[in-house]
Amino acid sequence: MKTGIYSALELLPNSISDTIRNMSVINSIDEIRLRINKPISLSVLGRNEITCMLASESDIEHTFKTAFSYSLHSYSKELSNGYIATKGGNRVGICGTAVIPNTNHNLVDTVKYISSINIRISREVTGCADNLISACNFPCGILIIGPPASGKTTLLRDLARIIGASYRVSLIDEQNEISATYRNQVGCDVGCLTDVFVGYPKHIGITTAVKVMSPNVVIVDEIGTADDLKALDYALHSGAKLVTAIHSDSLESAVKKPGIKHLIDTGAFDYCAVLEPYSCTKHSYKVIKLD
Repeated sequence: MKTGIYSALELLPNSISDTIRNMSVINSIDEIRLRINKPISLSVLGRNEITCMLASESDIEHTFKTAFSYSLHSYSKELSNGYIATKGGNRVGICGTAVIPNTNHNLVDTVKYISSINIRISREVTGCADNLISACNFPCGILIIGPPASGKTTLLRDLARIIGASYRVSLIDEQNEISATYRNQVGCDVGCLTDVFVGYPKHIGITTAVKVMSPNVVIVDEIGTADDLKALDYALHSGAKLVTAIHSDSLESAVKKPGIKHLIDTGAFDYCAVLEPYSCTKHSYKVIKLD
């Protein structure tokens, strides 16, 4: 198992990173959370553990500025979205006061007065998709279903590694969590035949990939919008197999979403894998063949 924990520690002040570095659970940490004037907490395989370290305002400021490479104006989109993907594929989420533009009250222009930071650790769990691939008659469409933090992205990454060894894959990595691309270098093993589209809105990345890369397989994480589903429908009818993931706790709940039901009804997915929280690291998920 490879982990981005050491890249995450580079974002923190030395006094905090040195303490975490010496913890016995370091390679099992999923998240590091800093809240101003409150104890720093860790998520360790889904369990919340409170440390004896207090996060000061300067600790928050240091971590925030380091994550954004001391160049906030260069990452205005990420700042308005409330998170940024950093080196190693980790995602740094921020919590503070939203600044709403007068021209559009449905948008967040930026975030100020940062009060909390969550560093979500990226992992490569090589082999965690082996059982899924063995259960499927690939090439085929695969839908991964799981609640937040259940390991969907980890499973997708390993699927990309396996599938991308034999098929042309277009990986739509909007949040840069799957490939951990830094500039033009892919940080994770996502397959030698895989082309990575980083930062593209999902629906634009999908349609662009189909037009310019003629993929056998399109892999994309956390679909949900109408535009995403329309783009996947376009890819399907262009001859590509779809491998994707959605937030849901069961197949029954997933099919209640109109767009997902449409894709299943049109034969986009031959199999689905249903995960429980943190089950991916234990190679435990239920594979269902779809009629």
